[in-house]
Amino acid sequence: MSTERAHPSGVPDPAGKPYRVRGVWLDRFRYRWFGMLEVEGEDGRLRLPMTGTIAQWFRPGEEVWVALGAGADPQALTFDAYALWRAVDGEWIPVWPMYQASFVLERSSPLSTAPLYRYAVRAREAGLESDFEAIVDLEQHHYASEAEILARWWCPEDRIWAEANARPQCPRCRRPMRFGDLKDATRASRFLVLTLEERMPYEPLYIGYVRIDPPIPLMHRRLPDGSVQPHFRQAIFPPEWFEPPFWPERYEEELQRERPELTPFDLWWESQEIALRVCDTRVARLARVVVHPDYRADGLGQLALRAAIAWIRERRIPEMRRPKVLLETIAQMARYNPFMERAGFRYLGDTASGRPVLVYPLTEEAQPYLERFYETDPVARAHRGRLYRPAFRPVEPLAGPIRLRHVTYRYESLLRLAGVARPVQEVLEAFGVQERAIQKIVLKDVSLTIHPQQVVALIGASGAGKTTLLRLLLGAAARRGEAPLPRGAIRALYALQAGSIEVPENIRAAAYLPGEVEPEFGEETLLEALYRRTGDEVLAIEVLNVAGIADAVLYRARFSELSTGQKERARIAYLLAARPNLLLIDEFAAHLDPAMALRVARKVAALCRAHGITLIAATHRPEVLQGLEPDLTVLIGYGLFRVLPRSGEPEAPAG
Repeated sequence: MSTERAHPSGVPDPAGKPYRVRGVWLDRFRYRWFGMLEVEGEDGRLRLPMTGTIAQWFRPGEEVWVALGAGADPQALTFDAYALWRAVDGEWIPVWPMYQASFVLERSSPLSTAPLYRYAVRAREAGLESDFEAIVDLEQHHYASEAEILARWWCPEDRIWAEANARPQCPRCRRPMRFGDLKDATRASRFLVLTLEERMPYEPLYIGYVRIDPPIPLMHRRLPDGSVQPHFRQAIFPPEWFEPPFWPERYEEELQRERPELTPFDLWWESQEIALRVCDTRVARLARVVVHPDYRADGLGQLALRAAIAWIRERRIPEMRRPKVLLETIAQMARYNPFMERAGFRYLGDTASGRPVLVYPLTEEAQPYLERFYETDPVARAHRGRLYRPAFRPVEPLAGPIRLRHVTYRYESLLRLAGVARPVQEVLEAFGVQERAIQKIVLKDVSLTIHPQQVVALIGASGAGKTTLLRLLLGAAARRGEAPLPRGAIRALYALQAGSIEVPENIRAAAYLPGEVEPEFGEETLLEALYRRTGDEVLAIEVLNVAGIADAVLYRARFSELSTGQKERARIAYLLAARPNLLLIDEFAAHLDPAMALRVARKVAALCRAHGITLIAATHRPEVLQGLEPDLTVLIGYGLFRVLPRSGEPEAPAG
């Protein structure tokens, strides 16, 4: 391929001037967030401070365009004092300031389409030391992380390295060390961080990141018969799209032979340096897309991909040279989670090691090659670019309504003073407390019809009868033999005293009543517990995904190791794993902060509606009601019973 570059026409900024690159300065310890580009023009030389991640891609003699900001001192430029463009094949490509853009993700009601909440997200290329510290923290939750220790840190005083997942102290001088690099990243890796522009004080600033690399140099396809097709991408797309690749391993052996004195780190650095100078492909690789575990399954993964695609297209990431036409990724999770296909990625096939490869066409130029592949390749003709096949499918809905007729329930207790310590008896007697029977009616002549696939919210004060109603519904399902009561349960609490409850014959109930009916995770990991419940590892993973637990680190975690929000989602996954058509939940999202409670409620209601599940949830929180957007809201209060319809509809009858 020719290395000649056409001279660009026009100018990107009339206030700027042309320059030539003289050299690049990098500090190996902090190149991720600091470097220098020296350029020379008619007005002399400029030293442009920037990240080393960007500066390292320039070559001496390259033509650039520099526009200084108002009041900028050419002898002491700062990071925000200039703008820089690079000349590539007759075009000016923006390089500095680093890319940043704002994105808004509205989360609306699936019923009324009214907005419930929104995410205002800033996507920008990582360029601060704090950005990379946040990436290390987020990376610990990423399913593709194989190493226990993820980052290297360095000491400015002693110039030594240490490995840790959080900022360590220098073993010599005992001072805090500085971020150096991610262990599994290459020098070619570029990072885009996602931060919340609008957030509550208790919410995290960083909610995700994306890592973009050059394409893998070699990739082969495993065919269904076990044979391997070499270099299969070049059989689909023009081979020059993948050339010349970023392939530092190609140079390591020669360097080691010519310079045996190099340390392992120096050998790595020098081989990567050569690969950076050579690499100039038309393909980018999605190496990571990571979303904060408390924000998964709410569309932010797709937003992160949308931001990364815009970044790649505008800046030609990672090399900032030829236009990008294709984004590829190798992602095992794509078998179990459809978010990449929903974002527009299409399945090509499996690598020789059995991992799925997906691609996203960045331009119309790539589309005809893909379509021809799906039309002519025998294996691709069968899958047509689709990989994800859902294992968690809609259940058989309730065959008919649940009918409560004139249900009444009272609690009785006998207050005795016998056996109470004498001083305590005297205090109670002083307040007029005598031995007596106490009766309390919590449900009085309740008649209610709940139709299949409805979402019903029970509201009222604590002790008003919400839990009692859920117990009676679970008891009715248990009498059908489709919802065993918990071991040691006081059966009288689940039995009717007066009235009747009719349930369909095909009822399959699952319930969460805190302190009474709870998931049994034990000491097993989440994935083991869900596999035990489903008997299908694919279904177990998918149930965890749809409940918002889409990180392999959490798959391997025990229930006791989860955060409060993760426990709430794990309980939902456990209930869904039984594939119920009736879901009973008491104290829904009681321990979550308001924003998280709203997100979880919206997600669970949407899941139930999409999968044919009738949901009856007790709550006292307005944000939960907002997220559930119930078909019926039942107000219960010490004998009071009232059915409130959805907003804007006439009041529903009680029975």
